[in-house]
This record gives sequence, C-alpha cells and structure tokens, in this order.
Amino acid sequence: MSVSVPADLLTLRRRLWLYRLLSLVLALALAVLLVAVRLAMVGLGDPEVEVFDVPARFEALARENPDSADISQTYFTEDTASVHMHVMGRGQTCPLHIHRRTHEATIIVTGQAEVRQSWGDGDGLAHRMGVHGPGELIASPPFTGHAWFNRATDRMLGNLVFAWPPFDGNLYVEGEDARMTKGTAPFVHVPAAALASFREDVREQKLPALDGRMSSVLLAKGTHALVATREAPVVVYVAEGEGAIEAPDERPVKPGQLWVLRRDAKLRAAEGRPLALYVFRPGA
Repeated sequence: MSVSVPADLLTLRRRLWLYRLLSLVLALALAVLLVAVRLAMVGLGDPEVEVFDVPARFEALARENPDSADISQTYFTEDTASVHMHVMGRGQTCPLHIHRRTHEATIIVTGQAEVRQSWGDGDGLAHRMGVHGPGELIASPPFTGHAWFNRATDRMLGNLVFAWPPFDGNLYVEGEDARMTKGTAPFVHVPAAALASFREDVREQKLPALDGRMSSVLLAKGTHALVATREAPVVVYVAEGEGAIEAPDERPVKPGQLWVLRRDAKLRAAEGRPLALYVFRPGA
C-alpha cells in the first residue's frame, strides 16, 4: 500500500534541497574569494629578494638632475631602519650636524667624500678629517658631529646611507657645540685594506657601526649562508669582488649592488675574485 505525499510537502522538500545547494555554492565562492584576497595581499607585499644597481642609479639621477644640489632615493625602509642614496651636487657641502638618536653608516658609491667628524673626548672635543672613496664606510653614532664635502666641481658625489633607527632629522650645530661631547668615536672601514690581509676562506666580523648591526663579510672560497625572513630582513652591499647568490635562483653578484633579502640565501665568490660585503641586520 503506497502513501501519497502531498504536493505542498514535495515542493517544500525541493526548495530545501535547493537552499542547501545554494548555501554550498555560496560557501565555496566565499572560500575562493578569501583565498584570492590573501594571495593578492601577499603579492602586494615586499618581494623576497630585491637587488639595486646603485652606481647605475646614481648615474641616472646625475644625468637627469645635472644642476641639483641634493637628491635622495630610498631603497629600504621599515620601522626599525632605512637605507637611501644621497647624491650631493658639484662643490656641495652638507654642514656639520648631529643625530640625537640615529646611528648612521655611509658607504661611498662614487666620487670622493671629505668628511669632518667631532665627538666627546674627556672634557672637550676630538676631531678627524678624512677623504674617502668608493666602498669605504664612515660611521657616526648619535651626537657625533659630521659634515660632508664634495670638493669636485665637475662631478656629483653618491653616498649610500644606512640609518638605525630611522632618521630623526639633521640638527645643525656650530663647530664647538657642547652637545657633540655626548658623541662617541666614529668608525671607518676600508674593504680593500681588509681584503689585502685576508688569508681565510670566509670571515664575518661585526663592525662598531649601527649599534653592532653592521658586519663585514670577506669570502674567497666555499659559501656563506645569510639567514633572513620577512620579519627580519637582511640588507647586503657589495663593495669588492664578484660571485653569485642563491635565493633560491642563482644570480650574479658584482660591486655596487644592494641586496634586500627576506628569505635565506647563500653567497659564493668567483675564483680569484674574493668578495667584500657589508651585511646589515636591522632586526625585527
């Protein structure tokens, strides 16, 4: 004996199944949308590996702005640190100034820089004046006075400036300003001289610059691992030599390159062309 189902009940059942199907389709569509949004957000983030040919960028800036006194171009900036190129015009001076909280380290990209620095020494001030060429690093701690001069009248000066924490602005001071007594001794590193006495396969040495966050790496043989993540990136400047970097694809390394790494990488020097690198770890 069969029992007939009322037409209204059949219609209700069909609608229920239709609603269930629609709910499933909507849920799947929402999941796909969320995945797409997440992928888009990742895609809009900073890349895992960036490389800048800093001398080439200097030449382009100098060519496009031949009469400018000062030009700036930023390559890396986060809450903890920044890296930018400062181009000084022909015969240009950056007057004596201090930073009250920022540690500064500057690498000469092209040209020659005359640098005056002043810092506390007992009850008075100590002073130094130096002339520096490409690849050399000049570091100034907070309150250490520094003035920069491009004496060349036929060429601009390119400086790559590392700052930790980011700049709090230049406070311009007179030659005997007492605030400079709070400053500590500056530091200069010459990679060519370091390579001349280098007899090992690899050496990483922490430098007294950027509050200990800058290292010198010399590499002649084998590989040197760099540990980096998006949360704790590593910034590398190539001062001397040639080689390759794996991150994960292999790419050539040459002087004047600035690498921003947000993933692990391995460095290797070319035979007979040992690398001299600056490695900056700004921290998370």
